[in-house]
Amino acid sequence: MNDEERKFLADEIRFTMFRLDCLYRLQRRGDRTELTRQRVGRLEAVLTALQGHPEALGA
Repeated sequence: MNDEERKFLADEIRFTMFRLDCLYRLQRRGDRTELTRQRVGRLEAVLTALQGHPEALGA
């Protein structure tokens, strides 16, 4: 992986973590909807895949 690819991957991980943090904040404030729970689950799977575990996307 070259430097540009590493930077892109790091940026994707940072952005995904930012989105997850926003959803976690919503949940702490009382958002218990199924949609939010599903979004969190999907983003957690994407983050795990970006960190080197692509099998997480199959779950």
